[in-house]
Amino acid sequence: MNLFQFVHAVEEVLPPDTAMEGDRIGLQLQSSRDDISAVLIAMEVTDEVVQEAVDLGCDCIVAFHPLIFAPLTSLCETERVGRLCTKLIRNGIALVVAHTNFDAFPRGTSTLLAERLGFSVEKRLVDDPKRSGFGMGIVAYPPSALAPREFLECIASVCRSPLRYTAGKSTNIERIAIVGGSGTSFIGKALAAQVDAFITADVKYHDFHRVRGALWLVDPGHYEMEQFVAEGLFAVINTIARYGGISVVRRSQVLPNPVQYYPDTGGYQQAQLEYLTV
Repeated sequence: MNLFQFVHAVEEVLPPDTAMEGDRIGLQLQSSRDDISAVLIAMEVTDEVVQEAVDLGCDCIVAFHPLIFAPLTSLCETERVGRLCTKLIRNGIALVVAHTNFDAFPRGTSTLLAERLGFSVEKRLVDDPKRSGFGMGIVAYPPSALAPREFLECIASVCRSPLRYTAGKSTNIERIAIVGGSGTSFIGKALAAQVDAFITADVKYHDFHRVRGALWLVDPGHYEMEQFVAEGLFAVINTIARYGGISVVRRSQVLPNPVQYYPDTGGYQQAQLEYLTV
């Protein structure tokens, strides 16, 4: 399939105008390719993921997190972005990124986590003004009200990680806002939605103070919330591949999470790896 036709097909499903302003999405590296035949879906571009693509004979990687984000002043193999870009170009592997335009997708990041938690989606937390059904974050609800301990155990079990949290006022948690990844800028939206709890990542100390006693605020970790994205992207790309002549679509089996845990990093990472090998 022609590379640019492939990028266009991805953007038909995941429109660029639904991404957050300033995000770096779309084709990041052409790597001298006009056509592609085998695609690897990955959360991140890492050395191990590039090698995996080489070993599998994939000539394109579709990644969730952008490799190139800040303006580049040089490409040097002594630093991460330069090294990985060089490896991709040397091996003729194109790189396409779908990030916050996948977050905004109706079956995007937050919805995938809600489904894993066993929650039903009520609505988007913030609707996209141009496209019905798209938007950032969701408001969801469990099959029945959860006691705080049940709520926390559910998140820890599904995300397979330790939690940081602060307690809210509700002892029966029924409406829950979710923004996968770094979502603290949506705390005000969660409060305005009058939910009982908000699950997001990269929460700062003072954010916990801000809502303490008013809203259950739970941070399972950034990767931990987004670890189901590659599976969701795989479904999108596989549909495109069937009609575009791409013969192979593979989901990365590499665990890209750089975070370790004390005292049981091996236990948590092995549990997260199991999601990739299903």
